[in-house]
Amino acid sequence: MSDDTSRPAPTPSAPDKADAVDQLMPILLFLVLINLAGLVWAIGAMTLWAIKAQISRYRRGLPLARAMPIIVVYLLVRGTVGIIYDSEEVYFGIGIGAKGLAALALLISAAMRRNGVGYALPYLVPLDRDTKAHPEYRAATRQISIGVALVVFASVGFDIWLLQNASINKFVLIRLGVNWGLSILTLVMVGLYLDRRLRRIPGFTGMMPLIERSMKGLGMNPPPTARG
Repeated sequence: MSDDTSRPAPTPSAPDKADAVDQLMPILLFLVLINLAGLVWAIGAMTLWAIKAQISRYRRGLPLARAMPIIVVYLLVRGTVGIIYDSEEVYFGIGIGAKGLAALALLISAAMRRNGVGYALPYLVPLDRDTKAHPEYRAATRQISIGVALVVFASVGFDIWLLQNASINKFVLIRLGVNWGLSILTLVMVGLYLDRRLRRIPGFTGMMPLIERSMKGLGMNPPPTARG
């Protein structure tokens, strides 16, 4: 690799512990308020905290934070429609539909030159220019875009079934647990696949060193790799 393209990419800004709170607090507020004050208050609180979290991520320059304006508009529209109709089916149905559209967009992007995963990944882990330009990178991330889209479609189907067959409290809690577990499993599988495929690129040393660099941005000390 040439000198100007082989330098390590800057480590993307990493989330911190406040992001875990921002992930869980809207759900906690919803569960408390829907039982104490009703659906409208629950949707309002959940929406406002979610918007606050997005603005906070944007101000700290976290990965993909540039999508913040679009996400905030979506949250406002979803919350407003949910409050107007005073219906959990409408409110959560909008979210399920948006997730399905995101999966469809991933599938469509897989047929394009810059697929969704290939575009987003450099914001999450520091990849150099040569890696991103390599045909192996484009092929691997295209396949991941397809695989992730299929996983999301499966999640959408489960969400629809659960919304129709569970109380709203059970829906929120079960959906949280299942989606969290599925997300972790998907991320692990994606990381293992990328580690194997991208090692075919000359000079690529593996995903773990890149993940370690991102984790250190959290103030965490990951265990050393086998080489370390």
